[in-house]
Amino acid sequence: MKYSISILLLLSTMTFLMACKTKKTSLQPLILENYKYEPEHSQHVFLLMYDAKVGKEHIMKTIKEYGCEIIYEYNSINGMALKKPNDKSLEETMSFFKKVSGVISVEYDHIIRLTDPVRPKVVFN
Repeated sequence: MKYSISILLLLSTMTFLMACKTKKTSLQPLILENYKYEPEHSQHVFLLMYDAKVGKEHIMKTIKEYGCEIIYEYNSINGMALKKPNDKSLEETMSFFKKVSGVISVEYDHIIRLTDPVRPKVVFN
């Protein structure tokens, strides 16, 4: 009797397991046309790098006079993220700061999303 219950239980379990269908999930291909792309860079924020030997006092004064807002000041590099004034365009503001004494570079604040496709960087010599 003991064995018949064990066998019956074993057969029931096997039947149950065989009756279960595994739900197959397949990854759908990424169709890039379905995604809405935002601009490649921030429309209001840009990055400014300055020469540490010259210092940032003059640059800080210029930032205040021009009406920019400091979004972030980097500790590991001599740079900061600045928000342009509302009454000026991003390109106009960036052009102005490229001419300021002590500024090494002015760049767009690029937006990088994890869902972006990988694009090779083309370098021309």
